[in-house]
This record gives sequence, C-alpha cells and structure tokens, in this order.
Amino acid sequence: MDAENDATNGPARYVQAAHRAINLLVGRGDSAFDPAAGDPVGAIGEVNHLLDRRATPPFVPALHGVLVNLQSAVANLGDAAKAHGLGAYQNDVSQALQTMEIAEGRSGTFDVFGGMRGAIANTELGVPAGAPTENGCAAPHVAGYGLWHGWLVWHAVKLDGGPIATAGSSIVKKEGSMLVLYTPAAAMVHHLCAADVKHHAATHASVQHASVQVTKAPAARLIRVADTGGDGAVSYTMAQATAGKTVYSTHCASCHGANLQGVAAPAIAGKEFLTTAHTNGYSVSILNTIVTQNMPFNDPGSLKPGEYADVMAYLLASNCFPAGKTAFPTNPGSHFGTVKLSIPAHPAGTPDKNGVCPVK
Repeated sequence: MDAENDATNGPARYVQAAHRAINLLVGRGDSAFDPAAGDPVGAIGEVNHLLDRRATPPFVPALHGVLVNLQSAVANLGDAAKAHGLGAYQNDVSQALQTMEIAEGRSGTFDVFGGMRGAIANTELGVPAGAPTENGCAAPHVAGYGLWHGWLVWHAVKLDGGPIATAGSSIVKKEGSMLVLYTPAAAMVHHLCAADVKHHAATHASVQHASVQVTKAPAARLIRVADTGGDGAVSYTMAQATAGKTVYSTHCASCHGANLQGVAAPAIAGKEFLTTAHTNGYSVSILNTIVTQNMPFNDPGSLKPGEYADVMAYLLASNCFPAGKTAFPTNPGSHFGTVKLSIPAHPAGTPDKNGVCPVK
C-alpha cells in the first residue's frame, strides 16, 4: 500500500532512496553526492584507498572489477532517480543490485570475478592487522597466516574447542594441533612457489627458525625445494609408467586433467609444461620433490613410495622421455638434480598436438 500511495502521490520517497544509495557508494567528495540524503560513507573511496596501498598487489584486478561494477551501479541508481513511473524505477534499481552482487564477488574465485570476497579470501587483504604471518610456500609452524607475494595461501588456527570460521576455504586439513584452512588460491600459488625456486631457497631458512624450532621438516608442506646439485641420469620402466597412469587417474586427474593439460591445476605434460619447466630451470629432482611433498593437494604425502615412483614414471613417459631397464627409485635423493626438464630433441613415442606422449 505504501508503494501504491507513493506512486499516486509522487516519487519523492523513491528518489531520496536512490540518492541515499548513491551517497553510500560515492562518498562526500564525489560530484554525485547529495548532502540532503546523508550517509557519506563512500564505498568507492574505500576501494580506491586499498588500491593506493601498493603498486601491483594481487588483489588489484579484483578491486578494479569491484570499482567498475560499483560505478555501473551508481549510473543505474542515477537513472532510477530520474525514472518516470514505479516500474522503470524498479528495473533500474534491480540492475544496480545485480552489478553490486558482481562487485561483492565470490570467495572461491581469485581473479577479477572474485570481487571483494575473492580479494579478502585469497590475498593479504584477508589478514588482520598485526596477525602473525609466515612464508606461504611452507607448512605452518604456528597459528597465523601463510603469505606469498601478497597471496593468502593458508590460515592456521589452534584446535582449542572454540568456533572456527571456514568460510572461503577450499581445503581444510588437520595438521598436528592445528586446523589449516587452505584458500582457493593455494593450488595456483604452490606451482608459482616452484617457479620461484631461488626466492624460496633464500627464504626457507628464515621460515625454519621462526618462533618454534623445527628439527625435522613436516611431512605435509606446500613446497620444499630439493637439492639440485650432483650428477646422474634418470630412468624408469614402462611397467612403472603403466602403473603410474592408474595412480594418476585415481589421485591426480581431477585437478590436472585426464590428458595432463590441467583443469583446476596447471598442465604437467606437453609443450606448455616443458617450456615453462625449461624457462624456470626445473630438474627431475625438483619435479619429484613437488610430487612427493605436495601431492595429492588434498592429502600431501599420502601415497606409498612405490606409487609416487610410478607417477613419476608416468609423467616422464607422458613428457616423451625414453624408458629404460632401471626402475625410477622410491628414494632418488638429489642425484637427478642436473637432469633438466625440457622438450626432448628426440621424443620417445608419438606426441599428440599438445606434445604429450600417450601411455597405454
């Protein structure tokens, strides 16, 4: 009845509501601000303040998406304030609400469509001021936050019986006396950690002598860089590769894809992968460390040593490296350190269009 009365007696109430909503978005310093409507909060100004903090933090694309959609909402609300008739007003306001939902975003997405929730859930914006932080490429030692180049990788909390907020977490794991909440960005970041081997090697020691002395590396960690020194060759058997295909299908294909070209995680075979591996100086030793220390991502280190060796054989075969008579070892150590990963000059097998050699 109020709506009907307003439509009969005039649109003043609706126009005031539209201007008040515009004020909440633009703030007092904007030309669209209406002093008579009040509420000079200015969400757009707050987002601009966050963007001014650093030049290129990872939340910049998401916040640019937020700004675009908030500005679009302001335009829609401006149209609503000028609308002739209740129906036109409702259409304009509905459009404003839709763009604001996009600005709000989703915590499970960390690109521009993640919006504000995605930025808070996956970047340093989600870390409270003064909270303890560690290197996000390593497993947590104490309760706090794991950061890597501005990305939020995990949040570790003590299991003390209190309430634990898991909103926005992609994977939740119990590690010792802590619950570790991995963000949706963690799967992407742990590959970037491997690509930044020099950076991690330089910071690894500082992580180890944090407030808790660690005498033995924890079994579950995101990245632990192997020793890349030493000489030696790499070998595996086709029987291992065939067995590894089965293990891969069960534990790895859901993220890396049945064709190894990536789904929720990057490609791990073929031209794209080997070009990246060559550019970043990956060795077989580094790949083996990533596989055995970090995979499967939802339960790192959970496979048997023989299963990991079989998966390594499958990856080598899929990347067209020749098989031999010596099985890939369950504990290869560092003597594969100088065997670099790159596109083979003479592929063992027939690569498909992606450069992957099928394993039967």
